[in-house]
Amino acid sequence: MICNLQRYATHDGPGIRTVVFLKGCSLSCRWCQNPESRSRSLDLLYDERLCISGCQRCTKNNDCFQRKDSTGAVLIVREQLTESLMRQAADACPSGAISLCGESLQAEQIMQQVLRDKAFYQRSGGGMTISGGEPFMHRKMVQHLLQIARDEGVHSAVESCLHVPWNYIEPVVDLLDLWLIDLKHVDAEKFLQWTDGQLSLIQQNIRRLGEHGANVVFRVPIIPDFNDDEPTLAAIIQQASEHYRQFGGSGEIHFLPYHTYGMHKYHLLGLDYNCARQPLERPELLAFAEQQAKDCGLTAILRG
Repeated sequence: MICNLQRYATHDGPGIRTVVFLKGCSLSCRWCQNPESRSRSLDLLYDERLCISGCQRCTKNNDCFQRKDSTGAVLIVREQLTESLMRQAADACPSGAISLCGESLQAEQIMQQVLRDKAFYQRSGGGMTISGGEPFMHRKMVQHLLQIARDEGVHSAVESCLHVPWNYIEPVVDLLDLWLIDLKHVDAEKFLQWTDGQLSLIQQNIRRLGEHGANVVFRVPIIPDFNDDEPTLAAIIQQASEHYRQFGGSGEIHFLPYHTYGMHKYHLLGLDYNCARQPLERPELLAFAEQQAKDCGLTAILRG
């Protein structure tokens, strides 16, 4: 299941790209800016700003939707929602206050859309990037997409946290042109607290990619109270440097300062947001990271 297909992207690999966002993630990062991609199943989003007072169409024959007060806002009993009830409510909503995230498509259907822009990829050195969520939650789909891309001569990249078993990854190592890999932290306990993930699994997979000669670019999200201190960033940069020194590669490291663009999505999904409410604005820390990367022989690129 996909949650989005973004054309003409320019920050998820070289050139002009189409990014395929698959639903489902193996981590639960507090700062995630795409919470609609966490679940592998259909999600319902409700924007009360668009809700028409007195409409009540979503409440008809659907006990999961109830008018809660005089404002006309709807109370959604989300734990009782089924896919059919979600679709029923979305179809009934005339204003778009209720929308759905998630579409079941076959690999061939996805690639039919991706290949529409093949001429742009050829002219710009671009291609297709598979993102998420965590793409390898759909490992068969990823393998199929990459095989079609290879057959069509389309450059391929994947954005991954690598928090999956190695046997999910290994079948596509020789099909991928570029791996965009998150380096979030070097402390296993802090990583577990903020992501519910096992850092050792990711580190093992990074090493295995190096041993297979994979073309890796590391990306570092800089998150308030998580890794926004000089010692932690220095340790992350050192890990990237050691990988490139041992296995070769691009020598690139991308820094992604924390932002809050996706914060409103939590409200639409009925979720709590448990991270900073303001974007990271610490130019001195970013300057430190860039200089540290340069001192380690890396090419630093600031995104965002």
